[in-house]
Amino acid sequence: MRLLIVDDGHYVLEYMKHLLDWRSFGIDQIETTTNSIEAREWLNQHHIDILITDIRMPEVSGIDLLQHIHQKNLLTKVIILSGYSQFEYAQQGIRLGALDYLLKPVDKDHVEKAMSKAIKNIKRSNPSPPISWEKFDGMGYLLSLLGANETLRKEFEVYRDSLGKHQFCCLRLEHYTPAEVAEVKCMVGSNGDRFIWSTGTQLVALVPQEAAEILTSKLHHLILSRPFSLSDRNETRHLFYEFFLDEHVQPGDFDRTFNLPPSCGEWELAGNIMKSYDRISLRKEKILFLMETIVYVYLVDKERSTSETADWIFHRLRNPDELWPTLMETVSEIRNNKEMSIQTIVGKVQKYIEDHIAHGLSLDELGKVAHLHPVYLSKLFKQETGENVSNYISRKRLDKAARLLLDSELRIADISQMVGYKKNQYFIQLFKEEFGVTPYQYRRNMIHQ
Repeated sequence: MRLLIVDDGHYVLEYMKHLLDWRSFGIDQIETTTNSIEAREWLNQHHIDILITDIRMPEVSGIDLLQHIHQKNLLTKVIILSGYSQFEYAQQGIRLGALDYLLKPVDKDHVEKAMSKAIKNIKRSNPSPPISWEKFDGMGYLLSLLGANETLRKEFEVYRDSLGKHQFCCLRLEHYTPAEVAEVKCMVGSNGDRFIWSTGTQLVALVPQEAAEILTSKLHHLILSRPFSLSDRNETRHLFYEFFLDEHVQPGDFDRTFNLPPSCGEWELAGNIMKSYDRISLRKEKILFLMETIVYVYLVDKERSTSETADWIFHRLRNPDELWPTLMETVSEIRNNKEMSIQTIVGKVQKYIEDHIAHGLSLDELGKVAHLHPVYLSKLFKQETGENVSNYISRKRLDKAARLLLDSELRIADISQMVGYKKNQYFIQLFKEEFGVTPYQYRRNMIHQ
C-alpha cells in the first residue's frame, strides 16, 4: 500500500516518516511533500491508500485535500494532523470523511491506533477477491518468490495464504518415464500439477508434503527436500537455491539485484541488464542476477514457452556463464523489438499532438495515448527525437500559427486560440521569440515580400 504524508514543515515530515515501522502495516511505499498543491496532483495521478495531512497549509489546506478526495470519489483514507487551536477544522475534516485526527505534537501510540483503524477500514472496503485457480500460473508464482521484482510479487500475492496452508517439498526425478509423470500428477491433484515441469532428462516439481511421502514409497529414485512453506518467501528461496542450484542464499543477497522504478521502461531496463553481467564475479551473484533477468524476460515476453523457462531455472542456471549468452541474445532481441516499437509510439504521439494542437496536451494525456508512464514517455520522446515533448508541442503550435497567418485572414486572437494558447499576449511573446517579429509583423512582412 502507498502512504502520502503532507505537511509544510520539513521536520514534521522527517519525524513522521521514521516514527513507525510502516511495513508492519502493509505500507511498502511512502511519499512525502511540503507542497500541498503537489499533494493534490499526487492524488490525481497515483493511487494513494492513506493520506496523513496537516490541516492548515498555505494555498491548499488539508480540508481542501479532503474535499478533493470526496469530489473525485477517491478511495484514499485520510488522517488529519492538527493543533489544539484548530479543533473546529478537525471536526469539519471528520464530517468530510476523515477517519481520525491527531493532535500535534504527534504521539506514536496515537498514530499506530489511527493507522490500524485505517487499515481495517481499507480491508472492509476492499474485500479479498475470489481466487481464480483456472488461470493460476505456477511458473509465474515461483518466479515471484525467487526473484526480487515487486511487480510480480504483488501480482501473485492473492494466492499466498491459500498455498501457505500446506507444507511443500522440492522434488527431483532423473530419467523419468511417462508412467512416473502420471503418478506424480495424480498424487498432487488438479492445482498441484501447475508446479510440475520437465527439463531435459529431469522431472522437477514442488509437491505437498503428504503427496511427497506417498511418492517416496512408490518412486524409490526420486530426491526430496525437507518440507517448507510457500507463504514464507525467504524459506522458499533458501530451499530452492540450495536444492536445485547448490547455492546458499540469505535475504540480504537480493538487495543487490536490479529492480528499477516503474518510470524506467522495458527498453531502458534491457540496456541495464546487458551492461551489468560482466561486472559480477561470484557464482551466487551471477545466479541471482540471471534469475532476475529470467523474471524480466517472463514479464515482457508473454509468448515464451514455460518449458524453456523451466529449463533455464532448474537446469542451465547451474552454469550461469553458459546460460548468459542465451539470455543476452534474448534480451537483445527484446530490446531491438522495443526500439522499433518506440518509433511507432513516438510517431503516434506526434500525430496526436498535431491533430489536437488546440488542446491543453498535458504529459499525462499523452501518456494515456501511448499507454506509458508519463515520465518514461518523456524520456523516450527526447531519446528518439532529440527534443522535449513541451518544446515539440510549442514548435508545432507556432508553425501552424505561421501558416494560418499567411493562408487566412483570421484575427491573431483567433489564431492564438486555434493553436492552443488561451492568452493572446503570451502567444505573441512566444511567436516573437521564435520568429523574431510579432504575428502582425510576420503577416505584413511575408505578404509584401
